[in-house]
Amino acid sequence: MTKTIVILGAGLAGLPLAHHLVSRTAPNHPDLRIVLVSPHTHFYWGLASVRFVLPTSEHSIPEDRYLFPIESQFAGYPHSASQFEFVAGAAKQLHPDQNTVTVALNDGTERQVVYHTLVVATGTSYVDGAPWKALGSAEETRAAIADLRTKIASASSIVVAGAGATGVEFAGELGAAYSKSGKKKITLLSTDVLPLEPRLKESVRQTAKKELEKLGVEYIGNARVVSSSTPPSTSSGKKEITITVTSGGKETSKTLTADLLIPTYGAKPNTSFAPSSLLSPSSPGRLLQDTTLRMPSHRNIFVLGDAGALEPPQAVYADRQVRHLMTHFSSYLLSGTVAPYIVDPKVMYGVTFGPSRGVGQMGGFQIPSLLIWWIKGRYLGTDRAGNWPAVGSTNGAWPK
Repeated sequence: MTKTIVILGAGLAGLPLAHHLVSRTAPNHPDLRIVLVSPHTHFYWGLASVRFVLPTSEHSIPEDRYLFPIESQFAGYPHSASQFEFVAGAAKQLHPDQNTVTVALNDGTERQVVYHTLVVATGTSYVDGAPWKALGSAEETRAAIADLRTKIASASSIVVAGAGATGVEFAGELGAAYSKSGKKKITLLSTDVLPLEPRLKESVRQTAKKELEKLGVEYIGNARVVSSSTPPSTSSGKKEITITVTSGGKETSKTLTADLLIPTYGAKPNTSFAPSSLLSPSSPGRLLQDTTLRMPSHRNIFVLGDAGALEPPQAVYADRQVRHLMTHFSSYLLSGTVAPYIVDPKVMYGVTFGPSRGVGQMGGFQIPSLLIWWIKGRYLGTDRAGNWPAVGSTNGAWPK
């Protein structure tokens, strides 16, 4: 009897797993069929988006280093014709008790897909349509990149809202390309007193702030965007950005004037297709996931990466999880058992400030700038991104 493995999502977790199952697992299991479901016809290396959205740079990245056609990658596998199918569409409704998922196909129709095992690796997206993650299609992603490039090129002042890893790296790229030389004014807003996440060492966060300021980036902490508008009386088209800044327990209002406001917050798990009973009460929008990487209530549904609530939504954890499942998938098919995944509480984090500087943390230790530059900052992984689906993060990229 055919066992259909349905993988939802063709990103950093779903695509490598599909490659592994087709190339390594399927030859030993002739009854296996792998169905990869994704609205994206191309694998998107969004980890480098903070650099390639810049309109001009001596470190420009061509499209063929961050967008890779998916279907053609499977053509060379001997078993792909009979044991693999790519479905261009997005999950619309999961029916876990019937072992089916409704897929909204890219052509406007719908399809019911029956599965023996389901793997949810749908990742996250940004609600404002920013290309930090793949959008609905390769065409939409290209259009968003082109639009942002045009806006950056014409702006003389830019406010970046959000000082997580994406915001810090993007502000760093803008700083290295523009504010360091006085070409554009760059401002970074954070809701916390320091950039990056509170789980990092204060020294790492302080270093990030200092590195940004060295690039001419103005950092404003404890700040929240209240509103942004372009007054009709302003002929220059500049925006008036109202923010609140908290200091000493007192909140004050401040107005910034800039040509462009770019948010880097608002990442949302792509899990709207799942019943609410499968969602984690402590991690909004993310799915319940135990240490076997499965849903506690449905042992034939695996969850990987950002869609799950087990670990922080970082590429490094998605990679670890998919590698664990690769190792134990044959055992699962034969006996239904999966060895427990070991959650490593040690912090693994690295961010860049343009192509030349960076900071990171491994466990309780701060990683020096030179090492971050060597393993991540030079290329942001685009030198080997095309090999990721087959070999994972051994390509040398430093995930956020």
